[in-house]
Amino acid sequence: MIVSSIRSLVVAVAVAAVLWLALDSGRLTADPPPPGTSSALGMLALVFGVGAFVMRAGGQAQRVPLLVGMALGTGAYALVHACAY
Repeated sequence: MIVSSIRSLVVAVAVAAVLWLALDSGRLTADPPPPGTSSALGMLALVFGVGAFVMRAGGQAQRVPLLVGMALGTGAYALVHACAY
């Protein structure tokens, strides 16, 4: 259980870092992210969360930490992006 939580946290931090690098850092492109990026990322986080629920219900528990981490990282970044910009 603790290993799964740590794995989810590591994935969440990695996803948030990649999103920041791709969208807001200015290192990959000078253009600002298009309007609606936060809502799209929020919907993507919801899809990852539902995927984690379906994987747990379907008996694929080894996939749950990855999907939970992706949902947390994407959702947290969407909230920060919506509040900051």
